[in-house]
Amino acid sequence: MTLSVVIPVRNDPDGLTRLLTQLSQMRIADRILVCDDASDVLCRPADLGFDEAALGINYLRSEAHLGAGHARNMGISALETDHVLFFDSDDLLTDELPLLLADLQGQDFDFCLFRHIDSRQREKGSPGPMTSDQHMWEDVGLMVDYPTPIDQSQAARIVMIAAYPWNKIYRTDFLRDQEIRCTEIPVHNDIELHWGSFLKAHRILASSRLCCEHFVHKHGDRLTNQRGAERLRVFEALAPLHGILHATAHETTFLLPMTQFYTRLFGWILGTLDTCYHETFHRKVSAFLLEHHTPATMTLIAAQDPGLARHINELIRRGWA
Repeated sequence: MTLSVVIPVRNDPDGLTRLLTQLSQMRIADRILVCDDASDVLCRPADLGFDEAALGINYLRSEAHLGAGHARNMGISALETDHVLFFDSDDLLTDELPLLLADLQGQDFDFCLFRHIDSRQREKGSPGPMTSDQHMWEDVGLMVDYPTPIDQSQAARIVMIAAYPWNKIYRTDFLRDQEIRCTEIPVHNDIELHWGSFLKAHRILASSRLCCEHFVHKHGDRLTNQRGAERLRVFEALAPLHGILHATAHETTFLLPMTQFYTRLFGWILGTLDTCYHETFHRKVSAFLLEHHTPATMTLIAAQDPGLARHINELIRRGWA
């Protein structure tokens, strides 16, 4: 098993230095692909004091600022190892990751999902995922360190965790053969990667090991804090999922959780979006739902979750108000 770590970076030399230092000490990666999204400051590892050849670092740079999705896709195109882990420059790995990699040696899987530590939970004294994600791990019965295969029923439930790109170890040929990539939009670019992986995978493993720590900053220019028109492009990530869904043998299994996911996401976006964009967003939500939900899908949703069916109809009406 050979592993690449793909790191999208933009204007974060301090975070990148911290992460590369950690990777140089852990020695878990055969290759490290630093994918620079047209930074305005020096983010090349060699310029930060790292021996690129000794550490197996490839530096790729976009000529224009196109977002983390484009940066990760550059990494996918350049992969030479059989497995890959996407990781953000401002986050950190934990000592649990080498243990998981040892357990995965020789195993057949399309991707392996693992838990992470959210910095907000650490501040509360309970290191782990956010409470909602942790409950899903427990409810689905996946609180086992050793990577365990999950069935379609379990997959359709655990897929509802936050759509992060860095909580999975992927088989490179799976991503390439299934043409799974990130959406090249400013925010929400990891939705297509996350959901596309679950919809197309034949063998998924899950481990409850806490293999990385994600740092959430309440202020600043991180993508999670964006409130502008870039949020309106979320539909570019969601629309392809319905095409993937219709092409799978598990459409009825994943239709409900996927619809629950993005209707909740619409509510979250509305709560963060500047009010001047609300009317446009409502119209876009309505048009998206009308395009992708037929009487047949609405009948199926209504049979399983009547409240969700009513909510969809309300969202559609709101867009035409």
